Amino acid sequence: MYHIIFNPIAGKKNADKNLKAVEKVFSARGVEFDVHTSKQERDSQTIAKKLTANGATDLVVIGGDGTLHEVLNGMVDPTACRIGLIPSGTGNDFAEKIGLPMDAEKAALRILDGDALPTDYMEVGGLRCMNVGGLGMDVDVLERCKRGKMKGKMKYLISLLQSLFAFKGYRIEMESEGRKESHSALIAAVCNGAQFGGGIPICPTAEIDDGKINVILVDCIGGVWKIIKAFLQLMKGNILTYPATTHFLCDKVRFVPEYPCTVQLDGELYKGIDFDVKICTGLRFYR
Repeated sequence: MYHIIFNPIAGKKNADKNLKAVEKVFSARGVEFDVHTSKQERDSQTIAKKLTANGATDLVVIGGDGTLHEVLNGMVDPTACRIGLIPSGTGNDFAEKIGLPMDAEKAALRILDGDALPTDYMEVGGLRCMNVGGLGMDVDVLERCKRGKMKGKMKYLISLLQSLFAFKGYRIEMESEGRKESHSALIAAVCNGAQFGGGIPICPTAEIDDGKINVILVDCIGGVWKIIKAFLQLMKGNILTYPATTHFLCDKVRFVPEYPCTVQLDGELYKGIDFDVKICTGLRFYR
């Protein structure tokens, strides 16, 4: 039995169309399925929790990175679950990383015909994160996105450009497996996936099944023109080789900012959580 968790207000306007396409494919194959529609924020998390508490193991998400984030956090035991995704959000960053079709029918067939493969996720301060988490400029960008009225992927780029001239960085103490460093960070991120913000390539080398966290710290150095140069390298996918970038792989890492700040996990904003990260394995993802 496939349990479809449907977010009708995901970023794309064709979410309803995508649901109908999935229902058509599943019905034609004669597979059993049930549709559960979220009605408000965090509803997908509640639905996933109830389903998995009652023994459901195959969940299909129709939504974007945020809906996937909610479902992941709702699972009672991710290691007992298989999850499929029909990309229907604004950015669909994780879907692009794993090569899912953006066409709903093709994505549905990938679930039915593909394999549920081992896929990592991160745990951050007691919450789960599938793609990218951070507490640097990415948070400032997302806060600007939420305040603005622009829709679609362009809102991320405009907000990022605004942040370049306004964001001053965080003083962060980083601790990881005996390694301790202090950074004045423009970007402070942990990555399982490769991109965020609707296609911004934060960590092109990331692998979702290697059992490792990619840690990325980009220091604020040299004034606004150096920051613009860092932005250009980021957009080109070259931020890992930028001189002010620290990049390494690990199993656990902790960021301690000089003062409490908002963090983002898969594009969702949280206040008051510790940025204490570990990698987790055992979830299986249809891809």
